[in-house]
Amino acid sequence: MPEALKDISVTLVTGLLGAGKTTLIHHLLEQRPRDQRWAVLVNEFSEIGVDGARLAREGVYLREVAGGCMGCSAAVMLQVELNRLLREARPHRLLVEPTGLGHPMELLQFFQGENYREVLSPRATICLLDARRLSEQKFLDSPLWHQQRQSADVLLGSKADLWTPEDHAAFDALCAQHRFLACGIVPAAGGRFDPAWLDTPAGSRDAAADHDHHHEHSHDHDHDHDHGDDHGPQVHDLAFAEDARFDPEALRSVLQALDCERVKGSLHGTNGPLRVDGTNGEINIVREPHQATNRLQVIGSGELQKAELEQRILLAAAMDK
Repeated sequence: MPEALKDISVTLVTGLLGAGKTTLIHHLLEQRPRDQRWAVLVNEFSEIGVDGARLAREGVYLREVAGGCMGCSAAVMLQVELNRLLREARPHRLLVEPTGLGHPMELLQFFQGENYREVLSPRATICLLDARRLSEQKFLDSPLWHQQRQSADVLLGSKADLWTPEDHAAFDALCAQHRFLACGIVPAAGGRFDPAWLDTPAGSRDAAADHDHHHEHSHDHDHDHDHGDDHGPQVHDLAFAEDARFDPEALRSVLQALDCERVKGSLHGTNGPLRVDGTNGEINIVREPHQATNRLQVIGSGELQKAELEQRILLAAAMDK
């Protein structure tokens, strides 16, 4: 009879779309003690899953929860996949990457609820932030950003190699204002994440400085995480024929013209597999070391329907024929 699951450390890695959550999780997995089993639960189509079989052989187990944010429309699937992952992996530590559209407070309440109170032990929540966004009024007004900031124990700046001096100053001011347990910058290459942050109990930060901000924003935006309405972001998961081949430059041009909030996935390129990752018109397309899936996830305003998106993106394949 297997020993009962108990006190599994859980770390939430949050951040809005394109903040660098997947990159940080890869960084954490590289530092995993080899005598520990870790598990990863992701809530969006993620390149983490491309090499899931290899990760499992190395002691890292992965599950994806599709169909909406973990705390709302995908809550049932969350419980199913989480239970399956815990039984399969029996992990020492669980890393959770919710969608950039998700509310972390709902997830924390879920993990601390009756079903998991003895099984899971939530640790400090980590929030990723690209400080360039702090100059965007739309970002500053986002209720999702306010909730992610309020729930964060550790704030980490990402993509700092692209920051201006003003971005650095804005990040430092944010850290000083809200009394996070810890603030830092994710290494662009090399370096190490302080493992002590992973073992700090959840809620260790002094949240008093956030009280007024929480009061200001918590009443008006309780339901802004619905992504099925006509006004919120729409999530489209696109799958292309296995024989479709995409020209990188033509693909970049098509995706930039879409002006989508977020696009990520892997495609068969004309000269090998491609990994696609873009935010707000900044499209990054690089050679993918693993086999491509010919899948993309596109998040936008909802003005484009799925079929029209597929047809537009297929132009990048047609151009090369």
